[in-house]
Amino acid sequence: MGKTSSKVKQKYNDRVYQQISVRLQKELVEHWETEIEKDGISKAAFIREAIVEYLNQKQGG
Repeated sequence: MGKTSSKVKQKYNDRVYQQISVRLQKELVEHWETEIEKDGISKAAFIREAIVEYLNQKQGG
C-alpha cells in the first residue's frame, strides 16, 4: 500500500472517528478480553454497543 493511500485513509479516519483511551486494572481487562473473545465480540463492537445502550436508556428508549 502506498503512502498516499495511507494518508488518505488517515485523513478520513481523523475526520470521521474519535479515539478514546481508558486505564483499567490489568486483571479486569484480561477477564473482559477473555469473555468477549468467547462471545466473538470485538473490543470496539462491545464498547460501541455499551455506549448505544447507555444513550438509549438516557432517552427512555
